[in-house]
Amino acid sequence: MLLLCAAALPGGAQAVSPQRFAGREVTPAQAEILRQRVRFTPSRALDKPLPTSVDNSRLKYFPPIFNQSGGSCAQASGIGYMFTYEVNRLLDRDASSDANRFSYEFSWNMVNEGEDQGSFVNQGLMLARNYGMMTVADYGASGAAVFKWATGYEKYLNAIRYRASEILIYDDSIPLMKRYLYDAGDGSAAGGVLTFSAMSTGWVIDNYYDGPSETGYHSLLTSLAIDGSHAMTIVGYDDTVCYTDRDGVTHEGAFIVVNSWGTWSHDNGHYYLPYDFFRDKSVPNTQLSNTVEGVRVRIHEPKVVFKVAVDYTSRDDLRFQTGLSSDKGSTYPDKVKPVAAFDNQGGDYPMRGAYFGSEVELAIDLTETMDISREYGRYFLNVNKSVAGKKRGEGSVTALSLIDYRSGEPVEYPYRGPLPARIEGGNNWFSLGTKPLFSVPVSAYTYSDASQDEKGTYVVRTADGRAGKFIFNPSAEDGKRVIRYQVRK
Repeated sequence: MLLLCAAALPGGAQAVSPQRFAGREVTPAQAEILRQRVRFTPSRALDKPLPTSVDNSRLKYFPPIFNQSGGSCAQASGIGYMFTYEVNRLLDRDASSDANRFSYEFSWNMVNEGEDQGSFVNQGLMLARNYGMMTVADYGASGAAVFKWATGYEKYLNAIRYRASEILIYDDSIPLMKRYLYDAGDGSAAGGVLTFSAMSTGWVIDNYYDGPSETGYHSLLTSLAIDGSHAMTIVGYDDTVCYTDRDGVTHEGAFIVVNSWGTWSHDNGHYYLPYDFFRDKSVPNTQLSNTVEGVRVRIHEPKVVFKVAVDYTSRDDLRFQTGLSSDKGSTYPDKVKPVAAFDNQGGDYPMRGAYFGSEVELAIDLTETMDISREYGRYFLNVNKSVAGKKRGEGSVTALSLIDYRSGEPVEYPYRGPLPARIEGGNNWFSLGTKPLFSVPVSAYTYSDASQDEKGTYVVRTADGRAGKFIFNPSAEDGKRVIRYQVRK
């Protein structure tokens, strides 16, 4: 599949010079994502007719219009607009704040293979479902040629909280799409928004539309494009808009579309897309997609999380796995789960991208892998190294700990092995425990001569046959006897 995302130019509303971005064929992994989508069905019957117009872009949940970076249109629509809107609708928050908007560049730079190319909307939504999504405030600024990954445990921990729960599809059902835009099909006070794709090279948009409308925009698409591919966002509808086709037949009704080419495009980034183009069975799916997607979202509370710092020069070599074992003496987990982010992704760049360096600090959640009501003997993190791109990277794990939030206050358990630990080819397993390493009763020791401190090395054996070596180094401080000790395995 060739995915093309167009970039608008300031000036005339339709002085558009599309730039081509190579897309990807549908892989088996992408096909599995498509299979997991859910067909939207309203959960509540309507008790009155739909209103003749809805415009959700005027609600506080919808973010300001922006101009996308490079070929990021799918993530701009799916994450920058739709996911942002749905989370703020869920939490009743204002999307004008960077802390309440979600970074489409975070998802784009995770799925674009380190190239300024297109992607699929549902790749970003699946990242949000299985890992989480970072806010604009935490991610910061980037650009098309930067391929930035943010660094900072707290930033990723915050991202883990914001999740997609379901990806919805509507096929080409105009009534279902309008119902979702009105009240999300469940009687909500505010409806949802939708994402779709269409060709965008060679379309005709009348930017002086002055026909009927309740929503007041003046840009109306009158002819579909003939090339390219571009993702956009449907934010509402207006049944009163009139469109006359090339045969002189007048059709009523249009969806309200928001683009990601800045406020200078169309009418402050908005245009009308007549229903008739969705009804026309002669229009191929590549020209105007007959599958429209929405998303349901949720808030996740991470309870047990790895905090890990990695210094590595070619990030697409790496993928991560987590694991658990009930046995505190285990050297391998009972079950293993892949991490949904940092999965041989991001291209042949250092961990933070093209210009930001090779060391990154991440958060990797274990909460949904485990029964949070029980304690495990060992918690495992695997850093798997393989050469995914053209370059073979080098580097190490420089810091690692496990943070447990289950008691309300975070408790951090540091990794007790040597660090930094070089990342070798294949699996690199690290394990941590949250139980005391030594908890054994010992007999009281009495000096044979109270006037003289004694130094010595003592071995204490546990009930299961293990041994702990204690080295006692007594010293006098302020007239008191202080016994210092060191524990060695």
